[in-house]
Amino acid sequence: MSFAQFRDNMKRANNRRRLYARINAMPDSTVREELIAVAQRYEFQDSAR
Repeated sequence: MSFAQFRDNMKRANNRRRLYARINAMPDSTVREELIAVAQRYEFQDSAR
């Protein structure tokens, strides 16, 4: 793995953690649950490539 790929993977992981932290900071609601579902679907599609 090249350094550029490693750096890209680290940035993606940090962005993912930041996204979930922002979603989890929201008050409990169906919107929050839907955002989590959308993020997980996107993550699954991204990993399938």
